[in-house]
Amino acid sequence: MKCIVMSDLHGHLPKIEEEFDLLLLPGDVCPVWNHNRHFQWDWLTGEFVQWIKSLPFKNEASKVVMCAGNHDFALEGLSKNKARQFEEKAEGRLTYLDNEETIFFCNEDGNITRYRIFATPYCKQFGNWAFMRSDLERYYEPIPENLDILLSHDAADINDLGLILQGMYRGTNAGNKVLADYVKKRKPKYYFCGHIHSGNHALTDINGTKMANVSIMNEDYDPTHFPLVLDITQENLG
Repeated sequence: MKCIVMSDLHGHLPKIEEEFDLLLLPGDVCPVWNHNRHFQWDWLTGEFVQWIKSLPFKNEASKVVMCAGNHDFALEGLSKNKARQFEEKAEGRLTYLDNEETIFFCNEDGNITRYRIFATPYCKQFGNWAFMRSDLERYYEPIPENLDILLSHDAADINDLGLILQGMYRGTNAGNKVLADYVKKRKPKYYFCGHIHSGNHALTDINGTKMANVSIMNEDYDPTHFPLVLDITQENLG
């Protein structure tokens, strides 16, 4: 399965030229210059959806799977009906997850393989942003075991995923300790996050979980990081 992973687009919609089976987006997709809910909803169901439909999907089963982030105000509190409308705009190419699981069925040369994916937008509190919560155990407890892929917008406090390496807060560890505990307990095969733009982007195996920060932005909101591209198969999942 050809998989592309990138977070913190902040309105930047990069050109993807390589065909893929699965594109994963762990939040903060909306433009950083306007947090108005109506503007964001129009952008999500307009320009963003058109970008999704233009992507080089490998076959009819290929998809984009995403959750929201703390800048994505239009998606906080989204009803199931509006979430379905959002997905329908993308004509079957989008799965939007709000602290929930999906099964992705991948057509790999005629063989159908099954991947379990869970995504959560919820972050530890600072400031007045979307999806910030103090009772994080309530939101992370539903994360199941035996996942193939876990996505979170916030960066767990593991492997320097939440370590700020640029700007005035350089050297600050902003990782989420509660989330880290759940990543360690649930042991997904892959774990991807964003939020802290300059966190550790190196794909690293920590106790059987391959993990990386996949923000494409740096701390100045310039798209300086490349999307992570990798092959995931049932064999290398173990």
